[in-house]
Amino acid sequence: MGDGMKMIHYRNILEVSPDLQECVRCWRNSKHIRHNMNSSEIISEEEHLRWISFLRKNPERQIVRLAFKEEDPFGVITLKDIDRRASRSDWGMYIGKADSLGQGYSKIMLYDLLTWAFEEEQLSRLYTSVLADNTKAMILYLNFNFHIEGRFEKHIRRESGDFVDVYWFALFSKKWFESKEYLMRKFLPLTNE
Repeated sequence: MGDGMKMIHYRNILEVSPDLQECVRCWRNSKHIRHNMNSSEIISEEEHLRWISFLRKNPERQIVRLAFKEEDPFGVITLKDIDRRASRSDWGMYIGKADSLGQGYSKIMLYDLLTWAFEEEQLSRLYTSVLADNTKAMILYLNFNFHIEGRFEKHIRRESGDFVDVYWFALFSKKWFESKEYLMRKFLPLTNE
């Protein structure tokens, strides 16, 4: 990684203050995040605390990391439903702070998440779901060599009552290692400015 990539660093959500943990709940409840989630329900403080408790009791099942620009938290990356025997994990990420959107951080976060999953955790397969109208995410994942494994038609019902399809994306470690250097050169040039 270039020196510029050090501008983003990560901390486990269990190692940050309760105020920062609450900040994650606020991000997750914001309209721009909820709109792109399988569940758009508002998460209560009680539900959030139960989730934090689950993370403490089940570190082998889900790991959540907060993304920081210097000391300013702005997003989340996570490995969830980790299955060590099958060497796979579902994953997710989002930029919570609205003023950090559109600055190229999602590319850096995805690159870092893939490095973490395939190199640190030594997983073989990553998969995730994406709502059909989240075209920015779909383009990003395709650019990072994920492939579409399937589609669930009219799978999610929006608050408006409209239904939306869900696409399933996957990436294998072999493809990651084959394309890692290329992806860094192509999609992360801003990190070396």
